[in-house]
Amino acid sequence: MASGKENPVYQALTFDCFGTLVDWEQGLKNALVEEGHFDAVKARFDELLRFREKREAEWEALPYRHYREILAVSLREAYVHVGANLDEPTALRVADSIRRWPAFPDTVSALRRLGSHFPLLLLSNVDRAPLVALVERLGIPFAELVTAEDVRSYKPAPAHFQEAKRRLGSRTAGWLHVAVSSFHDLEPAQALNIACCHVARGNSKVKDGIVPKMVVKDLLELCKKLGV
Repeated sequence: MASGKENPVYQALTFDCFGTLVDWEQGLKNALVEEGHFDAVKARFDELLRFREKREAEWEALPYRHYREILAVSLREAYVHVGANLDEPTALRVADSIRRWPAFPDTVSALRRLGSHFPLLLLSNVDRAPLVALVERLGIPFAELVTAEDVRSYKPAPAHFQEAKRRLGSRTAGWLHVAVSSFHDLEPAQALNIACCHVARGNSKVKDGIVPKMVVKDLLELCKKLGV
């Protein structure tokens, strides 16, 4: 892939947030530790995470409700699944901790570099207020935020991408969507003929049939590939 300087194809970048820019697994763990509820699930934490993700996706496919509620109820269900218990007030406090979750080490510096060359939009499955607080805390230069609360829908449904297309206007011809998740982002983006970049964090893999325009190990590599 030629650099952005040699082949200036891209005019705007959109990003997923949690899992791509923010370490949601560490953030969730930190919140459970703070609440004193991590030791009860420590041995089966990976299983809890996978089950919670599954239940979250199932809740998100139903008629819209706020993400805070979905995170809390899916977390409580995951606790039951691994033989533990989490009360509703605690689960809601954990959900409210989203605004404090940590970014990956490369995120902030890379986005500041990218933001000086491209319009940046954030497409996230969370509520607007905690996302605004998180972005402000990290000092990430996003021009636009598209949240599930704004579009009353959750990725992989197309509403986030349709709203981003509306906001980008003529720049959609040079649009690159950057994400980790095949299910939430890469697959629906490809179905809408949006160029994608897979950020291969951790053990994430591209689902069969998805062909990203580029694959990077982190956002600093993306900066290099885009020549910034």
